[in-house]
Amino acid sequence: MSDFNALAKKLAELASNDEVFDAGARVISEGGTPAPLAAILREVDDTVLERKLALESAGTTINLIASGRRLRGILSVTPDKKSNVIGQSLSREEPGTVQAAHDLLHELCGDADRLTVRNYAPEPFGQTGERGISAVGLSDLWQVDLDEAPKPPMERFLTANATAFSSLLHIRQGEVVATSGEIKALKAIWKSQMEDFRKTHKKALSGEDGPQLITLDGALEEGASAAVAVYEKDLALIAYQSDQFGRMQSSWQRIFT
Repeated sequence: MSDFNALAKKLAELASNDEVFDAGARVISEGGTPAPLAAILREVDDTVLERKLALESAGTTINLIASGRRLRGILSVTPDKKSNVIGQSLSREEPGTVQAAHDLLHELCGDADRLTVRNYAPEPFGQTGERGISAVGLSDLWQVDLDEAPKPPMERFLTANATAFSSLLHIRQGEVVATSGEIKALKAIWKSQMEDFRKTHKKALSGEDGPQLITLDGALEEGASAAVAVYEKDLALIAYQSDQFGRMQSSWQRIFT
């Protein structure tokens, strides 16, 4: 493919993206979708003119320098992180540095629940003529799949909010597909109440049967909070920390609307 055709393809992809923003930063990975390292390399692949890409996850900011769809290197990390790879240009002739860059990025954001990016003007970095390594080249070296299929919406929601759940019962077409925590109480709700609840709830929706996240007040003993999430053939019963519901609801809106 010529450079012109590759650029045209990239511009078409960018025009079709449904972008989500958080306080001015663009969300590029949530709930592990896409995998954070894949999301980073996609951003590099989208960067033609030299830019500083400021990645943020859980209070850590990683500043990268990218140009010509290539990653030149890691400029800085805040809070300060001691690593020899910071400030070093990436080159295929220095495989140890390339691996160190992978290891640092994986350590800092490889398991991020949410990863955002901001684009800034470039800052001085490396020596003139040091081009770095293409995003596609790094995907091969780091064994990162840039074309991984996205997780289904319900799985994205459950993964993104896993830390808010004390227990989870995920059911698809009547079969349990995933559990976490102590699920005895959730199983009891599923077996004794859920069928009647869903019938009553569908009537209240007047025929509308879209994605639903519904709190179940008083469903659990000792005031614990519970909710049911419904989407197509998936249903999830959740026991959660009450102060996390706002975050869960925001995540639900971003994924399903």
